[in-house]
Amino acid sequence: MNYWRRTLGEDQLPIVADLPGVIATVTDPWPAAYGSAEFLRAWAQQPGFRLLK
Repeated sequence: MNYWRRTLGEDQLPIVADLPGVIATVTDPWPAAYGSAEFLRAWAQQPGFRLLK
């Protein structure tokens, strides 16, 4: 199974925490979410979705 790590804006952490497929969220050293492909698909469908690099 593949997992994805995505850097987030601090305001995005509460949004992604409730999505399906989330494995973990962290804030140190920067906000990030670790999740499955299911998570990434659900997150991309959220209003105001943005992907930080």
